[in-house]
Amino acid sequence: MKIDTEVSRATAATIWAVVLVSAVHPASRIIYVLRTRGRIRRSLPWAFFACVAALLVTIVNSPAVGIENHIKRPATVADAIRMTRLAETNQDSGRVGTWSPDGRSVVVVLRRGNIEQNTNEFELMLWKSTRVSDLSGPDVLLTMSSSSNRPAIEQVSWLEDNETLVFLGEHPGELHQLYAFNIRTQSLQRLTHHDTNLLFFQVTPSGNYTAFVAEAPSAPLFEKEDSDQGVVVARQALTDLIVGRKDGAVWGDPQLFWQHTGSEEERVQTHGGIPGCCARPFSLSPRGNDIVIRLQVLSIPDIWRNYTDPLFQVVLKEWYGRSNVDLLPAQYTDLERYVLINVAEGTNRILLDSPVSIRSVRAEVGWSPDGRSIALGGVYLPLDGLEDRELKERRSKTFAVEIGLENLEVTIVSEAEHLSLRTWDGITGNLEFDVDSVSEQQGAVQLFGKSAGRWQELTGGNDQVGRPDIRLEEDKNTPPKIVVGSPSHKEVLLDLNPQFNNLSFGRVGEVEWRGTDGHEVKGGLYYPVDYVSGRRYPLVIQTHGWSANKFWIDGPFTTSFAAQPLAGREIMVLQVDEGFEGMDTPEEVARESAAFEGAVRYLSREGLIDQRRVGIAGFSRTCLFVKYALSHSRYHFAAASVTDGVDAGYFQYLAFANIRPDLAKSFEGNNGGSPFGAGIKHWIERSPGFSVGRVRTPLRIMALDPESILGEWEWFAALTRLTRPVEMIVLQDGSHILQRPSDRIASQQGNVDWFCFWLKGENDSNPAKREQYERWQRMRSRLHEISQSR
Repeated sequence: MKIDTEVSRATAATIWAVVLVSAVHPASRIIYVLRTRGRIRRSLPWAFFACVAALLVTIVNSPAVGIENHIKRPATVADAIRMTRLAETNQDSGRVGTWSPDGRSVVVVLRRGNIEQNTNEFELMLWKSTRVSDLSGPDVLLTMSSSSNRPAIEQVSWLEDNETLVFLGEHPGELHQLYAFNIRTQSLQRLTHHDTNLLFFQVTPSGNYTAFVAEAPSAPLFEKEDSDQGVVVARQALTDLIVGRKDGAVWGDPQLFWQHTGSEEERVQTHGGIPGCCARPFSLSPRGNDIVIRLQVLSIPDIWRNYTDPLFQVVLKEWYGRSNVDLLPAQYTDLERYVLINVAEGTNRILLDSPVSIRSVRAEVGWSPDGRSIALGGVYLPLDGLEDRELKERRSKTFAVEIGLENLEVTIVSEAEHLSLRTWDGITGNLEFDVDSVSEQQGAVQLFGKSAGRWQELTGGNDQVGRPDIRLEEDKNTPPKIVVGSPSHKEVLLDLNPQFNNLSFGRVGEVEWRGTDGHEVKGGLYYPVDYVSGRRYPLVIQTHGWSANKFWIDGPFTTSFAAQPLAGREIMVLQVDEGFEGMDTPEEVARESAAFEGAVRYLSREGLIDQRRVGIAGFSRTCLFVKYALSHSRYHFAAASVTDGVDAGYFQYLAFANIRPDLAKSFEGNNGGSPFGAGIKHWIERSPGFSVGRVRTPLRIMALDPESILGEWEWFAALTRLTRPVEMIVLQDGSHILQRPSDRIASQQGNVDWFCFWLKGENDSNPAKREQYERWQRMRSRLHEISQSR
């Protein structure tokens, strides 16, 4: 327990006050009477109680000091769930907010979990600006809650009247629909009543035209005509076949709609699949008649194999057994390109006959004020009919471009890579780009103006933007705040989590070490809250990336990870960075396992950890690395957890090969070939599933939905059959990155309990968890029997 200086001074002052007033205080008179009657021993407890009571009353009633505000406690999973976070932000630049067209108002969406209601609460907040250096507010415009995995408020846009906001949102139990909110009248209006959830929308500045992407309606697998003859299996997901539904492609086959105000919505036909996982798959022109959209490529041109992007090569190698590969219905690939749709004419034209960068999930489209041309950032350009020098550049790099829609003429704005378009300013005519590269310029704004038909970079940086620079400021030890101004002269607009002043967080330091294979690794080391130098602590290794510029109370994701809650339980946590060298090769998996081994060796040599009490947690792709380490590493882990991830296993390979051949190709790369014929020898040697018999580590597996159950089944079934300590927790419909408070408690708090039990022998005293600990105790007994029999 830590009490700050003010509390100590207040306590001392109170004690002296009790002494000085003892002669007249009622409690002191009682003590005197009791003493005079020879009953001092029996009266001491009462005397002590009276003094303590007076002390507490004085402290609590003090106007400057309160116990509840100064006695700090460690952070818990509940604190992580209740943490206020930005709901939407440019993660690369750190910029915050959506500005009105006149630049006088900015709105920000905040979110926090409500454990009691099992909802996520969203607030729409407004700051007003009369001058660039002046902001007033914030005002809370609107509060909405969501009981699903979807946000209650997202994708906020302004109309040109500077007082109407449009956004996607929902109330508990409702579908995700389009809403409008007027900041002057404070009125909320639901604009759509679609029969499925909306995924993305855009509206013209006037609000007269709207386009949106929505989930395809779920349909039964067996239609009437199929009841006798059956259904031909091609690219259906195994989970869909089992449960008897027909949802189409792996991302749900989203559908595009267009609507004029006051009219019925119209389905827009697309010549290619809409990527349901894309953050912004399309853009509506200011006039409302054209749509630029990213579509899955149905026929892959042979010339695309000449692009040198390593991620392209992974995807392309799977498809090129012949030239101009055509995909089957419902078949999925990561390759996409931009297409121009004229709604009035019903035409689809290829805007750029080149692939969208696989890394570009945040690609924006900027429209000229007249709607006759567009700007794109970070795009590849076509390779047809080029000379060697220009061909070499286009094969290996992306560009920022302007494209005229009448003749699709391409004008290069910049050859600098890693530029993501922010906006095409309708007043100045300038293009604003965010620099996304990992460099000293990351987070900067690059401006380009057009003169005599040519684009040129403008100097002046953010000063040209004409708006206060509002951004999120945080680092590994500093919780996030919204600030305005330059780094040298800034003002805090909003402390998102003032309640954190009452919490003790483990100090986080960046550390470097070498993997057992010699490669260098970075990570963040979370020290226990009351760290004592020279003491060796249990360790939990968390995976999947590291950033010293982020305040990660959980870790990089809200699924599985619980860094500060573990640090509050006297467990050291190492958040390990992830490398991508040799991706989809046997070297990738071995390298990541070597990073874990090197971390254990390094921290043990530094005298920080007890090497016998090390746990490890994997999520998504890092489940592969964790399972490989459990089955192949020379280091023994005392406990482990994996959640909703790939593992290059034989069962996952077969379960998803028909809908994700690129994933199958990735597994073949990790294991050194196909698992058929002679290649099976490599799988037996490298695939973690074939070496599961070596595993003695207690393993907690979490599956988040029916598809996730299939992905995790091989290890659960194998370890169960081998009578090894394993358990599998299944959620009904958790999202990959968990959102609902109850799902996060099951995942994050479940892992905290799991690691405290296996690394420290601790049980939570909560009676509701009695069965959990009885189950784990039986596992421990079984593990002891196994170790005794060896």
